[in-house]
Amino acid sequence: MSVEGEGSSYAVPDVATLYLGVNTEAKTSEAAVEENTEKMNAVIEGLKEFGLEDEDIQTTNYSLSPNYEWTKEKGSVQDGYRVDQSVTVKVRDLGTVGEVMGIATKAGATTMGGLNFEVEDPDTAKAEAREDAIAKAKAKAENIAKQSGLKLGKVLGYYEYENNYGKGGMRMYSESADYDMGAPMAMPEIEPGQEEVTMQVTLTYRVY
Repeated sequence: MSVEGEGSSYAVPDVATLYLGVNTEAKTSEAAVEENTEKMNAVIEGLKEFGLEDEDIQTTNYSLSPNYEWTKEKGSVQDGYRVDQSVTVKVRDLGTVGEVMGIATKAGATTMGGLNFEVEDPDTAKAEAREDAIAKAKAKAENIAKQSGLKLGKVLGYYEYENNYGKGGMRMYSESADYDMGAPMAMPEIEPGQEEVTMQVTLTYRVY
């Protein structure tokens, strides 16, 4: 006899991941690269001065591409170059996420996206969810056996399926080439909430 059980547990996220980008445009590729490098270096330097470690800042994209504009006379005409560079930042003190966002923006970041929260080590929550799932499957087997006039023997098989816990988050995007670096910025208050971890198990019993 095979029975299924599903269990769940909750864990409080302890890491936030934020994607930051710098986009620059210029008439020449050299100027676009130079300006982008200067701004991104300022962003990274600001984050490190705030306390972020090197291993928590990772470059995830760098691209140089021509810009085009449409004109009635000539159609699509190249008009300079664009550089897009982005980094992934891990923030381990969730109480400082808003500050990190503000520091990055003031230093020159022009895009933000994909703020996500996750549990870095979800093993404890997984174990609790598994225990809950097994208990429910066992109770179901005992109930079926009782109603059917059967007796449960030993467990012949076990299978489990882990549902990836959802990474809670919010999507934020902004882009501007004219930030007032001296102006105070109101950043949102960040609430990580909880993450649900679920496990599904199948127990196969010998019955007689």
